[in-house]
Amino acid sequence: MVDKSRLAISKGQLGPVCDSCGTLMTFGESCTIDERYVCWDCYVKLTGADTSTDSDSNPGLRMS
Repeated sequence: MVDKSRLAISKGQLGPVCDSCGTLMTFGESCTIDERYVCWDCYVKLTGADTSTDSDSNPGLRMS
């Protein structure tokens, strides 16, 4: 259970506050590291992780 002092309203929903930078988030936007809630930017800075999506186009796939 989240300590109520670490919660805030963001986008009309109750959610955690980033423990690193203080950004207000929804629970769907938050990432957890151990028992801390962090935003995506702080998660990337702390872990070095990044998305696995490859945005390169596929020349063999015809999409108009």
